[in-house]
Amino acid sequence: MSGIDEIITAKREALVRRKSRTPIEAVRALASMQKRPQPILSTVTESPTVMLIGQIRYALDADGAYDPVALALRFMREGTDAIALFTDEAIYDGGLNDLTLVARAVRFPVISQDFIFDEYQIVEARAAGASALMLHAGIVDGTALWSLVSAVQRNRMTAIIHVDKRDQLDQVLMLAPQVVALGGDPTQAQDALCAMRIVIPRPTYVLLSHPLETLAEVEAAATVQPDAVLITPKLIGQAGGVDRLRAAFTPRSTDGNYR
Repeated sequence: MSGIDEIITAKREALVRRKSRTPIEAVRALASMQKRPQPILSTVTESPTVMLIGQIRYALDADGAYDPVALALRFMREGTDAIALFTDEAIYDGGLNDLTLVARAVRFPVISQDFIFDEYQIVEARAAGASALMLHAGIVDGTALWSLVSAVQRNRMTAIIHVDKRDQLDQVLMLAPQVVALGGDPTQAQDALCAMRIVIPRPTYVLLSHPLETLAEVEAAATVQPDAVLITPKLIGQAGGVDRLRAAFTPRSTDGNYR
């Protein structure tokens, strides 16, 4: 088994335990009590500027602490547009709890990043307050992916479909996705990213899923002309603030064409 196969197997086993403790109807009831998800990369929020999404992943700081709420509040103060929280409980078992706390603490959309293969996980994310969910085309077949996208939309969230390769992208575009996330370090896969970017038509939006940490990565990412990027706290300091970082990206075309 590959590393990802082992992670998915462990997550399926953990999901069985969660389902036995809490039926999906109970999770749906909790989800129905959450405030309406905020739009992400839609006609409501369309802007010629690139959306900057602060990514939070589990990592201990110099003091041996991990505080996702503090990181989220920092991103909000700096002026980013949304938060992407990596909630994979195979890495850190407090992901969903942190998602709940972060969603309550900030005033902008929160994206849940995880390996999703079951509708139950989607309802859990909505119950925790997520406004969007990232799905991975590489871990489920086309039929299952279509069902997951449908479940995300039924829960009024934005579906972001992550792809790593052109053949995955071709299959995903048949679903007319709201947002496609292109995987790959822009400094190492610039040509491949541009080649995929150019075939993605409106109204689908493009997110680069590799979190940008350096100004060199920002420069490479800008050539792809994304609609949104993931950034790290470290990058904001290097760039001299969010406004300067945003200015590093050429304004997006408003005519629906990739330039």
